[in-house]
Amino acid sequence: MNAQLDLPIIPPTVLSGVVEIGRREGAEVDAWFVGTGLDATRLLAADTVKVSYRQAAAAVLRRAVRDMPGKPLGMLVGGRDMLLSMGMLGVAMRSCATVSDAVSVALDLHLASGSLIDVDLEHFDDEVALRFRERRPEPELRRFLIEEAMATLTVFARTVAGSDWSPSRVELTYPPPPYAAEYTRFLRCRVEFSADANRAFFPTKVLDVAFPTHHEPTRALAVDACRRLLGNGRKEPDLVTAVEAVLERDLRHALSAADVAGRLHMSERTLRRQLAGAERSFSAIRDRVRERHAIRLLRESTLPVAIVAREVGYSDIRDFRRAYIRWTGHSPSAERQLTG
Repeated sequence: MNAQLDLPIIPPTVLSGVVEIGRREGAEVDAWFVGTGLDATRLLAADTVKVSYRQAAAAVLRRAVRDMPGKPLGMLVGGRDMLLSMGMLGVAMRSCATVSDAVSVALDLHLASGSLIDVDLEHFDDEVALRFRERRPEPELRRFLIEEAMATLTVFARTVAGSDWSPSRVELTYPPPPYAAEYTRFLRCRVEFSADANRAFFPTKVLDVAFPTHHEPTRALAVDACRRLLGNGRKEPDLVTAVEAVLERDLRHALSAADVAGRLHMSERTLRRQLAGAERSFSAIRDRVRERHAIRLLRESTLPVAIVAREVGYSDIRDFRRAYIRWTGHSPSAERQLTG
């Protein structure tokens, strides 16, 4: 089991939106929360409530999606006002100097908005794409989660860049839903279904566009608030939590200490010194993150071991096997036999 999925560190932004829409549609909202340890009324009333991924996605959202079939529920949730959908992360992003800076902040801190999807930036010849990835396989929720993330991105961009903004095109892995026309209406671009990945494309030059709302003191304060928000609920120093968050977002690329330090806006020397002060080492933190992710993939997916190795940053499957035995005392193949 991946312990990170059970930590109550996620602001209930998405759940709150689903509850509001469910009540408006006359759904039996309270029934969605039975057995989860959460309460719909308290969720909407309290600013301090945090939820775990399993509570949010595995339990409540499944029931909500089943209760409201045939509705563009993800777009309705993500299409709300930016501050409702993104909170302090939205403040941090709109205070950045450029689109590139805002994307960097979003990639590092997207969990602070209550996001239930992970995001990567991919570079092509004359385009870039935000690629949306499920945190764990959720076939029943895939459409909802991607819709919500795409709609949230679109609302943010239109708030900052103007109401005419749209992606150049969008690719989605699932078949067209009954309301497919709503995608074209909302996104105002070509939408391709049954693609190989979930991506929103933009011209590369967009990354250099300056934000008229840039204000560095506000950005710094909002970024710090997001980091503190993510630190709540984790029994680790804030810097360790921040390092884990960066590594978790980009495990496939085997980030070095220098890479992580750059994304945290500090030198490698400062990062290592502060980790030593917390009695932690970068390599131990990276190993722990890799181990958690590898165990989850081996237990909860049918991916071949070679693919799991690449997903956690190993290009050589032999190195991965050696590391896995060092972490757990048994091989990746034995892990599946133990839980099969």
